[in-house]
Amino acid sequence: MKDNPIFITGVYRSGTTILTGLIGAHRDIDIGHPTIQYFRYILKKNIQPTNYKEIIQSIDERINFRYEIKLDTKRIIDEIESEIKNSKEVSHKIIYDCVTRGLHGYSGNRWSEKILLEWKNIPTFLEMYPKGKAIHIIRDPRDVLASYKNMTYETKEKYLDAIFNCLDSMQHAIKYTEEISSESYLLVKFEDLVADRAFEMKKICKFLDIEFNDSDYAEENLKEGAGEGTVDLTIKTHSAFPSNVDEKSFKRWDSKLSIEELTLAEAILHDVINHFQYELSNNFQENYLRWLLDIFNSNELIQERFVNFLKTGEGVESFPSDPTDPKNWSSSTLGQGKELGKGAANAYKKLFSS
Repeated sequence: MKDNPIFITGVYRSGTTILTGLIGAHRDIDIGHPTIQYFRYILKKNIQPTNYKEIIQSIDERINFRYEIKLDTKRIIDEIESEIKNSKEVSHKIIYDCVTRGLHGYSGNRWSEKILLEWKNIPTFLEMYPKGKAIHIIRDPRDVLASYKNMTYETKEKYLDAIFNCLDSMQHAIKYTEEISSESYLLVKFEDLVADRAFEMKKICKFLDIEFNDSDYAEENLKEGAGEGTVDLTIKTHSAFPSNVDEKSFKRWDSKLSIEELTLAEAILHDVINHFQYELSNNFQENYLRWLLDIFNSNELIQERFVNFLKTGEGVESFPSDPTDPKNWSSSTLGQGKELGKGAANAYKKLFSS
């Protein structure tokens, strides 16, 4: 069993893809992006580890449908049962480790996985793997909002949900920096990674206890995915990373957000923007409340998020649409255009309903 895996998370459009590609460029690391997503599909559903055969079957069906990756389920189950004999009990730690190593063909390399919107499970991951490493990436939340606004399958004003996810992510980043050992948790800023890739990768490699080789991190070497699903990162249009060094990567919000959107974002995110030393615009639309009320009247989700913020001062860690609902799989990034087949997700739906 691998006892030092790597866990990468952050808000969508925050640079998780380029970070994953950079770390995955190291010859001794296998990285999945995104595939198993064990926390979202298994742990958060309170599925018991004793159902490990059904868990493996459900994961296999899901990633085969969504990413056209087929697992050797028999070998994975054999590996799990071998580990159970040694430890005398089955656990999510064993299942997660065995299925992720199986995803990469039991290469013997250290495994890593990127999962969006799972920073709340960083302590869970580190409890499962005390020698593991967690990397949390943040980006100017106004740029996240601008990017999500222009590239999302969500309808109407649901893109504004990015504000509340960024708030929660950055609030937890502050908390984790204070409470979790720097040997286990690393916070990365997207802007630093773009501005000086070599310097940031030296820092990340030191954190991960791996050798730094500058040539490994040339853009043409970067990949994303796993197994037959691996593709060149540079051709992916869904990455927040610029396609060339001259492309503007910072303050995209200055031209991409309306004054009302910017006003709302800065009103809610003011404290975390200051904490992480992003510069406030000092723009304010005095009449934005009418705009906001119109959104509340037509969008229950954003109204709910805003009321929660007013009551608690907190954001959320949640997509606007439930990614664990198989009905939403056909509009996923890699499953775009597919119809949900008769057999797809049957094991997952059966497992969840049992």
